Amino acid sequence: MSHIWSEIKQAKEEQRRELVLKGSELKKKVEDGDGCLPDDLYELSLLNFLEVNSLGVKCLNPKLENLQNLSQLFLRQNLLTEIPACACNIITLKILDLSQNALTQLPQNLGNLVNLQTLNVAHNSLSDVPESAKALANLAVLDISTNKFTELPHCLFELPLSARLAEIHASHNAIEDVKDEIEEITMLKVFDLSNNQLNELTKNIGCCLKLKQVNFKSNPLKDRRLRKLVDQDSSQKSIMDYIRSKGRQSKKKESKSKNVNEKQTVGKGARKKLKDQKAQEAENIDELIKCVIEVLKVEEQSTAVPENFRVVVYEEAREVRPFIVCCILRGLTLDTGDKYKNFITLQTRLHDEVCGKRTIATIATHDMSALKTCFVEYDAQPPNTFKIHPLGRKAAVGALEFYKRLCSEAENMRKDKKRNQVSGIHKYLSMLKDQEQFAFLRRSSDDCIISLPPLTNCDATKVSPESTDIFVEVTGTKSLRSCKDVLDEFLKRLVELGCYSTAIKTNKEKDFYDDSSDEENTENPKHTLVVQQVRVEDEKGDVRVVYPAKTDLLFDTKEIKILRYTEK
Repeated sequence: MSHIWSEIKQAKEEQRRELVLKGSELKKKVEDGDGCLPDDLYELSLLNFLEVNSLGVKCLNPKLENLQNLSQLFLRQNLLTEIPACACNIITLKILDLSQNALTQLPQNLGNLVNLQTLNVAHNSLSDVPESAKALANLAVLDISTNKFTELPHCLFELPLSARLAEIHASHNAIEDVKDEIEEITMLKVFDLSNNQLNELTKNIGCCLKLKQVNFKSNPLKDRRLRKLVDQDSSQKSIMDYIRSKGRQSKKKESKSKNVNEKQTVGKGARKKLKDQKAQEAENIDELIKCVIEVLKVEEQSTAVPENFRVVVYEEAREVRPFIVCCILRGLTLDTGDKYKNFITLQTRLHDEVCGKRTIATIATHDMSALKTCFVEYDAQPPNTFKIHPLGRKAAVGALEFYKRLCSEAENMRKDKKRNQVSGIHKYLSMLKDQEQFAFLRRSSDDCIISLPPLTNCDATKVSPESTDIFVEVTGTKSLRSCKDVLDEFLKRLVELGCYSTAIKTNKEKDFYDDSSDEENTENPKHTLVVQQVRVEDEKGDVRVVYPAKTDLLFDTKEIKILRYTEK
């Protein structure tokens, strides 16, 4: 297009934050431009609200990525057949409306939109949602109505997405079943599956205790009583009570019941054969094991870990950043090859992946030799009341001053690069914006602040290639389970990278070794990473969480064996 649109020109001159483009005149301009929007639109970097509805737009320019301040983007009732992957780099987006287009798929990197709260893709031709969407930790409302889905996307049942999702609108599809995993969506309040192909409903729908509004109308339900309740607009309570009592039995429970019945009917000969088969399977699995994660109880400490080491959580921290899990890596060797580099790089990679760019959780590691105290405190205070010596900085600085300095550095980066994107810890400044109190961890012996999530650690406790015992803490705002999942993944990736423990000794005179150099075991060495539990308690001494517990480190691979203290 040769001339700039007057609406865009005015928005640029007035430095507007909001822009609505509509009307038959603009629709004619889009048609004349082969269904494209003018390039000048993508230069309005200050926009936080953009609405382009009913203009017959057929394609989006990759320059859309330049609109890095957008929080709401409406592209309803156009002719879009695809969305450029770069659009998912606008991580400030909170509302994205792509309804009434001609989309057949969504970008594979959809999960990058970690701040997204509402996604509307109704009235398209979609049949699936990318697996990466499970990283949408803030998504509360999803509308996939009037598409071509035959089942609910599997990513809906996975953390962190399942922890926040409150509304699912999926009417007018071809969905044939509701999976038992629906119970994983614990915050679900609105569930619309009207006009689908459902024959029955699982009892597990009743496990969604916050569910207040359901719609299963116009489905070929086999249960006539249930169909009558649904079609006659019976009370939500009546429908939910009936599903809980008469719904389809969970397939897991059916399988368990079947196994019990089989055990009761087999004879002695069959039992012996079954026992032999299991022994052989166990032997085969043992051959697959490449490494071991050995868990030490809280009590099994040594001189490397102060007696009664623990983390005490204060009420102020629970109000700001409520969740924390910790453990200690014992006897690591990071001074050989690229192990130290891999150790640091792993944390960065996980922050971008399972941590949702630190919106879900933040990982921090500390050299235990620098924690010369019996415990660590997790607290929160106004940022003008405490100091921290940040990693890589020359001296201690007030937390508020440090935050303002980072904001200034980020602004200078934007000016120098002439773009809104920033790098390093500057990417996470928005998470602390307008917060009256900052959460932190401090050393109880001298009140030294050792961690300021999600920004930085203290330079005094930084991990070096010579570090052997390392304190790991994961803090977050979403859920305790998501923090545990992050730490599970961290430990799993560590052993996959070859980070193992050398000989260590506990106060119970037990020895644990990396036997990779043991001449007797050269054919099938079992490398070991030793992980010590850490207890997290409140000010009164009541235990809040101990990690890793029996419900943690449940991996789906047979190459990693978990040897817990109960097996000793």
